[in-house]
Amino acid sequence: MVSTLLTILVNNVLPAFFVMAAGFYLDRALKVDKKSLSRMAVYILTPALVFSSIVKSSVSPSDFGLMLLYVIVITLVMCALGLGIGHLLRWPKRRTDALILSIAFLNSGNFGLSVILFTYGEVGLQLGTVFFVGTNLAANTLAAFFASRSNGGAKRALLNVLKLPGPYAFGLALLVRSLGAEVPLALMRPISLVAQAAVPVMLMMLGVQLAQTKLTHHLKDASLAVFIRLVAGAGIAALLAPLMGLQGLARQVGIVQASMPTAVSSGLMAIEFDAEAEMVSSAIFLSTLISSLTLTLLIALLGT
Repeated sequence: MVSTLLTILVNNVLPAFFVMAAGFYLDRALKVDKKSLSRMAVYILTPALVFSSIVKSSVSPSDFGLMLLYVIVITLVMCALGLGIGHLLRWPKRRTDALILSIAFLNSGNFGLSVILFTYGEVGLQLGTVFFVGTNLAANTLAAFFASRSNGGAKRALLNVLKLPGPYAFGLALLVRSLGAEVPLALMRPISLVAQAAVPVMLMMLGVQLAQTKLTHHLKDASLAVFIRLVAGAGIAALLAPLMGLQGLARQVGIVQASMPTAVSSGLMAIEFDAEAEMVSSAIFLSTLISSLTLTLLIALLGT
């Protein structure tokens, strides 16, 4: 069992951490501007990846829809859980929103897709990409809403959501896919080129963010968020998968993706809209490090 866990850790999980390490040391050497990088990811890299992933996906329409529904249900359950815990602990709205950003939105893109590829191969990556598309849509709508609602109310939060390109890229790609239309090569090639750069660049960005993160007085709150994200999140995902009809490889990919650490996009949204970014960043930092252990154990239990 120990040798199996070690093999999974070395071959499936650590490669993503090596790319993060490059970003970590890049920041230590050059002091990278995190705000500019976050905007590049939000407004350029992510929309290109979403559009390219949907248009090029070979996943069947039924599996595509089922995986998207699975993501939506998990995200809503985790949002409700965050609201409930914040209410029970009598936290102010900003801290409750930071908790929701930390537990409901997960790193299924730059980190998750890497782990899925190394664990389940190209077929698993196709399913993992559908999951990522769903979480990205949630990050560009619900996450943006919760990140900004404390700084201007629901109306301003909704307006901020409408300014983000992610939902438009998602809708346009679905339209192209449903119509069976061909995107001209002159457009598709640059979009695909940017999309190919998205995962490694965003992994390095995660390393930059970790390098700039300081564990603050929110450490206790962030630790609670990490436990909910990695442990409760995995349990909820495992319970929901069979109930929603996910089987075989789709079940494995869905559960592993739903057990990823806190999303980098949550930190990006917290920075962009001046939400409690320090607490969210602390949750990202801790959950990313601890996930090397929790994901190794989870993959061993689910099988490769």
